[in-house]
Amino acid sequence: MRKKYIFSSLLMTMCCGLWMGCSNDELYSIVPHFSKIECQPNPVTPGDSITLTARQDQLGKLINATSYDWSFKYSYFYDGAAKDTTVYMPTVKTNYDGISNADPVMGFRVPANIASNLTVTINAFYSLSAQTSSGQLYGQANRTNQITVNLQ
Repeated sequence: MRKKYIFSSLLMTMCCGLWMGCSNDELYSIVPHFSKIECQPNPVTPGDSITLTARQDQLGKLINATSYDWSFKYSYFYDGAAKDTTVYMPTVKTNYDGISNADPVMGFRVPANIASNLTVTINAFYSLSAQTSSGQLYGQANRTNQITVNLQ
């Protein structure tokens, strides 16, 4: 009987220690931060196929579903006049913590008849799986980054 009491007390003490030892920091989601968008090749000329990479200088934590929306805005020549357009790429979806937290990458072929520099935007949407430092719980967060690709 005494052994059973000692074992139960020891088990209870361990459980309490584990519960008390958890810091509140473990309960906070961290949204990734992009430092820049890199373009390869560089310089870019009309007709080139380019690869864009959004570089994270801070990885996220406790994030579930993630989607990346890329858009490309530029002017092009048509019938002797410049026309503005925006091309929206298909949404790229992943599970940030479960599948991939790699830097997002997108390819694009620069039109041969482009008449301006290319403005590239990435919108990243994150489903948070824990509380944020602002108190948000199980919500959404997003980041938007933009660059202008100068053409040669």
